[in-house]
Amino acid sequence: MSTSDYTPKGKAKGKAYWHWNTTKTKLDFPAVIVFCCFFFVFGFLCSSLRSQVPGVRQRGRQLLNSVEYELMGHGKTGDDSISVIPFQVISWRPRAFYFPKFATLEQCQHIINLAKPYLAPSKLALRKGESEGPQDVRTSMGTFLSVSDDPTGVLDSIEEKIAKATKLPRTHYEHFNVLRYELGQKYDSHLDAFPVEQYGPQKSQR
Repeated sequence: MSTSDYTPKGKAKGKAYWHWNTTKTKLDFPAVIVFCCFFFVFGFLCSSLRSQVPGVRQRGRQLLNSVEYELMGHGKTGDDSISVIPFQVISWRPRAFYFPKFATLEQCQHIINLAKPYLAPSKLALRKGESEGPQDVRTSMGTFLSVSDDPTGVLDSIEEKIAKATKLPRTHYEHFNVLRYELGQKYDSHLDAFPVEQYGPQKSQR
């Protein structure tokens, strides 16, 4: 503003310009933050909705299946193929994953039928000096099955799938523990850890 413009009107105009300019400067940074947050949330919602569209998921699976991988040579316990086992993370602490439809209904029914003839009252790990007797801590029925007990190969395929999901070799596994709880049966809260001084040497503390 020149000296000649310094009039009451020009002075008022200058004050108005200064007030507008400082107000604009104060609003610039918050406005940028608000716009950034808006576009981030908008983009996240759009991507989530897009992932729910069956066609998009199907194209994703087709793309995965169409990719050709160069497989490395595998060792004695290695896997010569690439497999995808879908899962959902339920919790990181404690770590808990959900594997939907890990075993089919037919496989589950096969295991039930296989275990039925061998079901017996479930047992407890006994401390030194204890003897098996009537107890109300664990009232279920159960049995153990190994892969060798199933000539059909159902247990073998499930155990192999467990190995792929957990990335642990099958040599680390116990036998399958099949349990049946009827109405009113239970197993009280307990730990699968056994102090050596109370229970003696243990093969596994799970």
